Amino acid sequence: MTDIAFIGIDIGTSSTKTVIIRPDGTILGLVTQEYAVETPRPGWAEQNPETWLNAALDTMRRALIAADIPAGQVRAIGLSGQMHGTVCLDAHGRAPRPAIIWADQRSAAQVAEVEARIGRERLVAWTANPLATGFMLATWLWLREHEPDVAAAVAYLLLPKDYVRYRLTGEIGAEPSDASSTLLFDTINRCWSAPLLNALGLDGHVLPPVAASAAIAGGLLPEIAAATGLRPGTPVIYGGSDQTMQAVGHGVIAPGVLSSTIGTGGQLFAPIVRPAYDPQARLHCFCHVIPEMWHLESAMLAAGLSLKWLRDNVLIGLTYQETADAAAAIPPGAEGLFFLPYLAGERTPYMDPRARGSFVGLTLRHGRAHMARAVMEGVVFGMRQGLALMLDLGVMPERIIASGGATQHPLWLQLQADMFDRPLCRTTTVEAAAVGAALLAGVGAGVYADVTDAVAQAVQYADAVVTPNAEHAAHYASLADAFAALYPALRPTYHALWA
Repeated sequence: MTDIAFIGIDIGTSSTKTVIIRPDGTILGLVTQEYAVETPRPGWAEQNPETWLNAALDTMRRALIAADIPAGQVRAIGLSGQMHGTVCLDAHGRAPRPAIIWADQRSAAQVAEVEARIGRERLVAWTANPLATGFMLATWLWLREHEPDVAAAVAYLLLPKDYVRYRLTGEIGAEPSDASSTLLFDTINRCWSAPLLNALGLDGHVLPPVAASAAIAGGLLPEIAAATGLRPGTPVIYGGSDQTMQAVGHGVIAPGVLSSTIGTGGQLFAPIVRPAYDPQARLHCFCHVIPEMWHLESAMLAAGLSLKWLRDNVLIGLTYQETADAAAAIPPGAEGLFFLPYLAGERTPYMDPRARGSFVGLTLRHGRAHMARAVMEGVVFGMRQGLALMLDLGVMPERIIASGGATQHPLWLQLQADMFDRPLCRTTTVEAAAVGAALLAGVGAGVYADVTDAVAQAVQYADAVVTPNAEHAAHYASLADAFAALYPALRPTYHALWA
């Protein structure tokens, strides 16, 4: 099938990536365009939706040039996108304000209000999830209180990738994997939650219709085709959340396989065949793009972001490679130094936007390399807590797939193998979320029978497997309780500093 190609577009937080692949997974073109997150006030995080659209158009155009294929070979386009965020769309199809994205912390009061009015137990029963700042539900309530004119003018509330797809096709819609991340969605029944909307007095008419993730949403508009070099009417698939799309790109589509992603944030992703949720609401349960499949997700807000903060503000002048190399020279445990990676608050397991980052145990002996080791270990210690919750819910990972930018350094990989005490492997997939979106486009176009067929044809595994170091794994296990005790001890201080 050398005359067939698919496009996958990943609308990320720091960049948009577009890939063009053959059905066997061969990459023909891959283009990235970076952009910034705007922070007009402390704790706020916004982006202009037009930035995403322009990045999508530009990267599609350049990827097609790089692929050097006729536009007619592109059978379909798929989308992946950052989760939780909110784009307001008015009756004229315009966005009257910047999008409020997942990293935004302004809605802490609204989260507390929902939990007080509904109760965490009912909220989890209706949505299978805890609520966090930056989620569409919390943002919508904040807008109604603080920007009532904007809220009153809203015709639709859209997730980031759904806005881009609307601009590509002119069609409004959502799909379950991303919609379930809004906390407005009945994750079990795959529809908007009427009991939740009624309890909070929210108008469900502003929520778009929901279709299957692999369904065709519409065709590429003529003006978009002209801007990208593609054919008008090229089918555009609904797509999925970035976490489900990276899972598809790495072949994480069935129980027994778990992905561990360390990028800006950190996520553990475990497919499950029936919905399950933590009674204490410390994990997320979202829909997979595969019908009748769900996934548990452990989410950390500042994983690779913590190392970036250290490099940019403390280890000034060092590259990521040099920073991680320095950390690798320090023994496991960083000689008694811990780092709590809560620079942007935290989700799993604490769901606390007021949590803060902390070094604990600093002595005169510790230097910059110790701090780098402690930061990297702190990230994986935090993810280890999420894995423990998943194991308690019956997840039994036979294989863990490492993904994200952290796969570029062996220390990140070894830390995960040691702290998870399980072998770690990788696929040969690059830019997995974009590739997953392209594979789902192939499913929607009918080239693949289903997602399982797409993965079988296109996803390959690297030969190298990172195995746990038994001595290091035992040492980290002995430190895990000490790490877990730090947040409860510091929580009153964090909250006092926030006030």
